[in-house]
Amino acid sequence: MYPILGRYGPFLFYTYTAVMGLGLFAAAGLAAWRARHRPVPFAWADASLVTLFAALLGGRLAYVAGNWVYFQENLDEILLIWEGGLSYHGALAAGLLALWSWARVRALAFGAVAGFWALPAVLWNAFGWLACYLDGCAYGRETLLGLLAADLPDSYGVYAVRYQSQLLGLGLSILALLALWLVRRRARLLFQFWLALFLVSLGRFVVSLLRGDAMPLLYGVRLDTVMDGALALFSALILLIHWLRRPSFRPQSVYD
Repeated sequence: MYPILGRYGPFLFYTYTAVMGLGLFAAAGLAAWRARHRPVPFAWADASLVTLFAALLGGRLAYVAGNWVYFQENLDEILLIWEGGLSYHGALAAGLLALWSWARVRALAFGAVAGFWALPAVLWNAFGWLACYLDGCAYGRETLLGLLAADLPDSYGVYAVRYQSQLLGLGLSILALLALWLVRRRARLLFQFWLALFLVSLGRFVVSLLRGDAMPLLYGVRLDTVMDGALALFSALILLIHWLRRPSFRPQSVYD
């Protein structure tokens, strides 16, 4: 684990920040490459900035709400987003809502715009798991030696034999990326969006079963397990409907 790359005066340069930054540039590069092959170009950079800002805001608000017992006594830390603390599901909901609003204003098909970002988003998700592996976040729960087990630290630097949950997440993200790459030319963009949501949610659901980091519980079950499982089931149902209708595998423009 290499959580800190270096110190610059009073500031620390975190590995998580560096890897997520590289992932963002990689995702933006992939989006730019995809935009060149669209029959009609659209302002993908504008859409990405709106979505990213909303996702950061929504992710932070959801994280603060989920940890309000702490933040109500430390109100001055609510805005310190650079110190970490984002909710994936809050970021997802806020980002999709912002993207939908942007598409409505531009008179674009939301499903097609969201599908355009399927590949870049899954790529960035893979970088997120790599960043967590290097930083020690999203660590696995303690276990005995065996498959996926290794002597690893948690977020506080305490070593124990744990599941390598981050590597499992990374591997599943790479498989999802490969699946989307294979269907990128044949599947409608709307279908690619639901496929990406299904694969990412299913991967997060599987990983959540091995995670040991703190998470609110719902009737004794991790909240992220419940939410990711629900998202995977819902997106699987939508994919089944698309599959039965059979129009999912044909070209689509963001202006459809």
